[in-house]
Amino acid sequence: MKIAIIDYNSGNVRSVQRALQRAAQLAGFEDAAVDITGDANYIREAAAVVFPGQGAAGQCMGNLLSTHLDNVVKERVASGRPFLGVCVGFQLMFTHMEENDTAGLNVLPGEVRRFPESSGLKIPQIGWNRVQQIRPSPLWENVPDGSYFYFVHSYYCDPNGGVDSPYTMAITDYGVNFCSAAGQDNWFGVQFHPEKSGPVGLQLYSNFLRYAAQC
Repeated sequence: MKIAIIDYNSGNVRSVQRALQRAAQLAGFEDAAVDITGDANYIREAAAVVFPGQGAAGQCMGNLLSTHLDNVVKERVASGRPFLGVCVGFQLMFTHMEENDTAGLNVLPGEVRRFPESSGLKIPQIGWNRVQQIRPSPLWENVPDGSYFYFVHSYYCDPNGGVDSPYTMAITDYGVNFCSAAGQDNWFGVQFHPEKSGPVGLQLYSNFLRYAAQC
């Protein structure tokens, strides 16, 4: 089983790689190859693709464009094969991001907005928060509803239709109720960091790999 972590100089890819290696073992794929790669053909052909990201949206999108992987990401999502965006990787899938007034990939129609200062909460949100599952997904197998995942972000995802969007799979409350996980057909996105979320994060990653193996 080939698992590709997209390398565009915008993510803590080593920690994602270690988590996916453990998740592959948990899922029974001891011989899985978990590769950090910017190779377009590898990304197109891998059984599962993870698209991480951290930092400022404008810089991350600039890095993606400079590596010429933006179209590869869109091709992979459109191919019907398994794809998972994580944190800023998830945000880049949206139409537009307020941070740096950045145009996104427009895979998921909507806006990435800054948390309101009026909430009185610290921005960025750093730490554990509850994820409420509102739609079924292969990612939720053996992940209890209301589990806590680890977040680090100042901006939140707001798909068209908000928490009622057909894409929204889970919501989290941090001053506002926001979409913390989304998906449709073959692709998924999560705002939290599964690789920093302990056993439930590993379970989510292993669920994604099991799903990929069935496709």
